[in-house]
Amino acid sequence: MDTLKYIVKLLLGLIAGSAIGLLIGGAAALLFTDADWHQLLHKFAQIDIIELCTLVVTAFLSAIAAGILAIILHEGGHLIFGLLTGYRFVSFRVFSLTLLRNDGHFRWKRFSLGGTGGQCLMRPPARPVEQIDTRWYNAGGVLVNLLTACISIGLYLYSTAPAEGNRLPAWLEMFCLISFIINIFIALFNGIPLRLGGIGNDGYNLFHLETRPTDKLLLYRMLEANALIQSGTQPKDLPAEWFPHPSTTDWADGLQANWQMMAVAHFENQHDWDTAYELLADAMDHRTKLLGLFQNELTAEMFFVCLATGRTDEARHYWTDDIATYVRKYAKTQSSKQRILFAKALLLDADPASAHTLLDALKERKEQYLLQGEVAMDLELMQWLLA
Repeated sequence: MDTLKYIVKLLLGLIAGSAIGLLIGGAAALLFTDADWHQLLHKFAQIDIIELCTLVVTAFLSAIAAGILAIILHEGGHLIFGLLTGYRFVSFRVFSLTLLRNDGHFRWKRFSLGGTGGQCLMRPPARPVEQIDTRWYNAGGVLVNLLTACISIGLYLYSTAPAEGNRLPAWLEMFCLISFIINIFIALFNGIPLRLGGIGNDGYNLFHLETRPTDKLLLYRMLEANALIQSGTQPKDLPAEWFPHPSTTDWADGLQANWQMMAVAHFENQHDWDTAYELLADAMDHRTKLLGLFQNELTAEMFFVCLATGRTDEARHYWTDDIATYVRKYAKTQSSKQRILFAKALLLDADPASAHTLLDALKERKEQYLLQGEVAMDLELMQWLLA
């Protein structure tokens, strides 16, 4: 049954992708040629079945290839402009495939983060925060997408200019058209200043981060913390002054909400369960202000903290089907989700055998995870629960 569902989803995805590719190609033809709808439909009507299948497959593959390339180029833009302004490379992710540098060596690992197709993480320059410029780093991805769009449409117009035959193969013409539209869309979506669920896009950060010292400081700390944790530093060993308590959190601000997740890990790692629970309880009181991803992450951690502190009945309240699905979805790439499943097996299901299996599996695969400091924390907490 699962195999059948997978095949159906694959076929539906193929059909949808092909339709999108054809729509993009048709729209581009209307925009950049003299054809009108009637001529376009007439041309489609004259295509035989083999040509139509070829066109559909070409459009589908072009949309996939152009989309992946656009993501790589966008994140590459952040990388290039970051390096030019003093940032240091930490990791480069496209979907779940992640290239990282550790101890002078490059390695491939897998890491998933909902809501993102890619991510370029860099360590900020080693100088005071007020002297660090964030504008070029944020602008880099949009600028590279715009450049790619210009090159793509330039090649298409060059190929379709009046001449004896096209100068490029038909499949490459279609790819250039689709690449132009996708890169323009990504550039606009990331470049027009927006805040989605309190999180600013590149354009928002470009124009507002330098005028908001608090948010700029949080971004600096987030980048620095991610770099340290990826290289093996546990959250408990991050500077204590980064996590003042009590503190006021604007949960509608995505940067502040994201940083509080780091604070929860810091206090969990120190076994300061009262503070961790207090932070999570405050988050749960304001969860309607959070993105769905943050809501799931905070709820999953609240479930864990409740189990760790003997609040078993409250923990049951948080373990819904949605949270169970969320935790299991990311368990392969995030060790924290293995820790949560371990606590459930040990303290909620009273199944120590399954708990030990999860612990042994994490020990065996610990080098495969991206955030080595988080893995060390999770293993320590799992051992602590067994004690």
